[in-house]
Amino acid sequence: MRKIVISIFCFIISFSAFGQENYGRFVDSLRYITQDPYLGNCSDPVFNEVVRKGKAIVPDLINKMTDTRKLKGMYVPITGGEYTVADIAYIAIQEIISDIPTFELLGFPLDEICGVCSYFRYVRESKKNRKKFQKVVREWYEENKDNLIWVDDLGSIMCEGFSPAGGHYVLQQQ
Repeated sequence: MRKIVISIFCFIISFSAFGQENYGRFVDSLRYITQDPYLGNCSDPVFNEVVRKGKAIVPDLINKMTDTRKLKGMYVPITGGEYTVADIAYIAIQEIISDIPTFELLGFPLDEICGVCSYFRYVRESKKNRKKFQKVVREWYEENKDNLIWVDDLGSIMCEGFSPAGGHYVLQQQ
């Protein structure tokens, strides 16, 4: 397993050295992550390298938001079930853009008892829901991408006391 992770990491480093604008294949490597970013354990090299790409990788992450391949051995805390590539892609987007209004885009309020439960219930209900959510995230991003500003911050959205990119984007106040 270690050899596979090292090989993937080397692929990521070599691929990123070419300065590719289309990160589709690179984003596909999310299926190999082994660490749950929701648990504050952000030591997964694949996830971290994806997040470090910043806004440039967001369109390809949005494209992955309907990829329902399950990540073996990666279980969602509280709600249960295995993470999908789509779930991890959206977590990476949240790590890149801290101001993305998830529950507003889902069309319902945050569940006060279990915030993430609302998201997982909705996207797991049907493929149609995943596509609908992908569409509204894409629309929000296209509408707001030019108003996103970088903020250096060692804190993180998902990771406690560590930011894979050293900061994140926030929506500039108009």
